Amino acid sequence: MRTIYKTITLTVDDQPREFRLKKLDAFSGAFLLRLLLKHIPEGDASRISTNSLINLVFTELSEEELRSLMTTCLNHTEVLLEAGYHPVMIKNEWGFPELEYDTGSCLKLTMESVLWTLSGFFAGSGSASRPAVSPA
Repeated sequence: MRTIYKTITLTVDDQPREFRLKKLDAFSGAFLLRLLLKHIPEGDASRISTNSLINLVFTELSEEELRSLMTTCLNHTEVLLEAGYHPVMIKNEWGFPELEYDTGSCLKLTMESVLWTLSGFFAGSGSASRPAVSPA
């Protein structure tokens, strides 16, 4: 069975929060790969490191591309609240408003999603966070 969920813990407003990332679906993953390959020199994809990939996302993507990427990734992310997991974003709206002005956490969640989705495409692009238990 394919693992499509993983959890990471980030500090938000001085308290640890558990987030569950859902691996990007095939269409979103293909969009992500096409977007990144536009900015990688021909023949370098197999040699790109995690640091190079992070640098590429934040220095090479246009504002529109970065917004689209972040929105896509955050739409595949949930935060664990007292009542259970809740979406971080729902389309273009914040489902967890505490992150709306938390650039660092949003970028970290985006990069974790990118690295996890693309693990295996690029050298060393996997994340060290643990897989999550599938929702019931």
